[in-house]
Amino acid sequence: MQESLRPADLTAFLRALELGAVPEGGFGVTADDIALVESAWQSPGAVVLAYGWVLALKNGRRLHLEYTRQGAQCGAPEELEIATLRPGQSCPALDGDAAVCWYRPSHLNVHLGITPPSLH
Repeated sequence: MQESLRPADLTAFLRALELGAVPEGGFGVTADDIALVESAWQSPGAVVLAYGWVLALKNGRRLHLEYTRQGAQCGAPEELEIATLRPGQSCPALDGDAAVCWYRPSHLNVHLGITPPSLH
């Protein structure tokens, strides 16, 4: 899929994985490590674009990736934070939670070739 035709959250997710794959960042997360993208949130704004994803990894760990970019222009400053979730912790505590919209990221799992467990 051409980047210009991708949903903005998919483009941000792939960029976050690109940044998170760098081992000196402490995590070395790649698409091959992901068992399921459990949930996602976004808080798009005019100045700061923010996205987050809860990932279940194949090794049993769960991570929260939070990607922010200062504006939509190419080359804008960007940041990635990765946190390990505790057992039983369904989602991370976020600053400014009121401005965040959570959703089920089915299209991200499809893009990664992951078949999520049945929701029934």
